[in-house]
Formats: sequence, C-alpha cells, structure tokens
Amino acid sequence: MLMFDLDDFKQVNDTWSHTVGDDVLQQVAELLRSGTRPSDVCARFGGEEFVVVLTDCDRRRAGQVADELRRSIRHHDWGQLADGLVVTASIGVADLADVPDPRSLIMAADRALYRAKHAGTDQVH
Repeated sequence: MLMFDLDDFKQVNDTWSHTVGDDVLQQVAELLRSGTRPSDVCARFGGEEFVVVLTDCDRRRAGQVADELRRSIRHHDWGQLADGLVVTASIGVADLADVPDPRSLIMAADRALYRAKHAGTDQVH
C-alpha cells in the first residue's frame, strides 16, 4: 500500500483558490491511475491524501512505483492551472507481509508517510 499526502496543499487553496485545488486533486488522481496497473486500486483517502493498493507487488517494486508516481506529480505541468504552481507529494509504503491485518496496513502506511513528511517532504519512506 502507498499512502500519499500532497505537500503544503493548504497553500495551494490559499494562494490560487479552492477551484485550482480541486483541479490539482483531479489531476493527481489521473496521474495515479495512469501510473498504475488496471489491477491496482487508487482512491482518495480524504482531504489531500490518496492511497494506492498494489496487487502482486513486493516491497522493492512498491518503493519503485511510489518513487515513479512521486516524480510524475513533481514534474507534471502544473503551470497550466496557475503560474508558479508546484505540487509535490510525500509517500509512505507499507507491506501486508509485515502486518497482521488490513487495518494495520493502513496504520503502517500512515506511519511511513509521517516519516516522509518529517524528513523534508517530496519523499518516499
């Protein structure tokens, strides 16, 4: 499981408007969908958080996918929405093999996300 949080998203809404913020959320969702396989599940988890459940994927590959998705968000042409707009994401990676149940998986991904945010944002942990 990958858990995403868009870095400093409140600043997007405050600086460019909630309309731009909504457009950012929609484009991030599309980047996640286009950067994953049909068997994977992408969902908005709340606010500016998203989760991606990767099927048949080991921890090493999950980290690679997370970094590819992080880079696709960072390098997307956000200027089409607003001049000077930059969007980045921090991502936590968790493996069902390391936890006893799906609820614990969400908690593990959230803890990894917290470490990524505190390590400086725009990172995968």
